[in-house]
Amino acid sequence: MTKKTTILVTRPQRQGKILEDVWANPAWEWLFQPTIAIDEPEDGYAALDQAVADCGNVDWIVFSSVNGVEAFVNRWKIGGKEIAALRGKKFAAIGPGTEKRLKEAGISVDFVPPVFRAEGLAEGLLPWAEKGEHFLLIRASRGREVLAERLLAGGGQVSQVVAYSSRDVTPDSPAWNPQILVRMEAGEIDFTTVTSSAIARSLVRLFGQALRQTKLLSISSLTSDVLRQAGFPPFREAAEATMESLLETIRQETGGNRQTPGKG
Repeated sequence: MTKKTTILVTRPQRQGKILEDVWANPAWEWLFQPTIAIDEPEDGYAALDQAVADCGNVDWIVFSSVNGVEAFVNRWKIGGKEIAALRGKKFAAIGPGTEKRLKEAGISVDFVPPVFRAEGLAEGLLPWAEKGEHFLLIRASRGREVLAERLLAGGGQVSQVVAYSSRDVTPDSPAWNPQILVRMEAGEIDFTTVTSSAIARSLVRLFGQALRQTKLLSISSLTSDVLRQAGFPPFREAAEATMESLLETIRQETGGNRQTPGKG
């Protein structure tokens, strides 16, 4: 019997299961171990709800993640508002996954940078910043400040609001599965996906030297740099900063064909 290719996805399991469905392949075994826990903001939703209520005063609403889209849309609907009321606002998304989630919610996207990083997002929005337009940044509880800093330096007005909390998973977390570590140490995990710099740091803390027993697949140059600095250079980096591109590298490495599921 041919051994399956085992892939460890380090995103939250709900997001990983979507990938498993889309990239169904009988030759692949999927494992899930989130290294980042996503939850409501530590101080609750009051600040986000206020930002939602005041967003009529901004020109752009800018999203750096799918999680931010989901939090914003949920609070908008909880507030009793229709998505149609957002027409007339301009929306920016850091990449195609975030753009897709906005479109699924019925929101048209005006800008996605060609390079799916905060630097690319900032550069693309600078022409509007130079006009003094107002940007509302929907963000995580932690992350780089490069987007806000560059928009402000370019002449824009910037408001930021934390839409969700991002915390490291630890061996004491309910989400931790010690059997994943056992399998990695045994060399049973062929590929491990690393889809953000925060995930890279948490992954190193959780698995340590066991990471040398798996092939690390990085989603971007920024994530690759974090891994290298920690002493764990990636096996390969995705051609494009998307999960689909990352999984395409596995298909290329294994010589497998992408197979979509026959289920609904």
